[in-house]
Amino acid sequence: MTTDHHLDETDFLVVDVETTGLSPTSGDRVCEIGVVKLHGGAVVDSFGSLVDPQREISPGAYNVNRISAEMLADAPVFPKIAGKLQEMMKETVLVAYNAGFDLSFIESEFSLLGSPRLDNVVVDALTLARQLLPGLRKYPQEHVASIVGIPFPVKHRALEDAMTTAKLFTMFTTMLKAHGCCTIGDLFRRDLARTLFDKRMGIVNHALATRSQLWIKYLSPMNAEITDRVVTPKDCVAEQSDRKGATYLVAYCHSAKAERNFRIDRILDLRLIHPIANYQ
Repeated sequence: MTTDHHLDETDFLVVDVETTGLSPTSGDRVCEIGVVKLHGGAVVDSFGSLVDPQREISPGAYNVNRISAEMLADAPVFPKIAGKLQEMMKETVLVAYNAGFDLSFIESEFSLLGSPRLDNVVVDALTLARQLLPGLRKYPQEHVASIVGIPFPVKHRALEDAMTTAKLFTMFTTMLKAHGCCTIGDLFRRDLARTLFDKRMGIVNHALATRSQLWIKYLSPMNAEITDRVVTPKDCVAEQSDRKGATYLVAYCHSAKAERNFRIDRILDLRLIHPIANYQ
């Protein structure tokens, strides 16, 4: 699979594991796995199972996932589900939230079976969250999901967490496609934040030049929420006192019925609406 493969033509397999502890190199094992397959932004398959880890779950792990020995009494061992997982992983890009953790355990389980190392492309949804949702105080999965309005009813259970990651990842790819970033390679761009900034600025400048209103989807870290607004652009200014040199859209917000400043890199999506006769 090449990096110029279109996102909508790619199979993504979102994975999540619960484990007996923090380190496969210390002998910790998978005790639950969940996978969700996406194609074109839609869920096309899923699988989840408890897994007999053939060792005790550490007290620390139990306090997180609440998976008990009794729950695992009739669970299959990993070799019993390995074939199904391998089949679902074929020709897919793997996605996980904090991918290094989940993939290290999955690779360890396959290694114990003598299977070759995974050669799938791997995308870390946590890395994307930090680039595409700037300014949040913290980035745990449940916090990010709450801010963007994704229900998070069960924490630290594999299939539920995989589904939440799938929803986050679908939102991220939708954002990227809206700004012309449509390939697998775009998921790994180090200049992704700058690229999106430039594309947003192009739309903002066009709105100012044509005296058009904008619909924007705006992330407000202070209130930990994302809102949709219709605004009338008035100016675009660089705040010299801001240590990061942020650029702001000065606009009349029709929701607040007042002038507001919107930081460009926190405008997650925007659209031109129509030319207007007069500014507010």
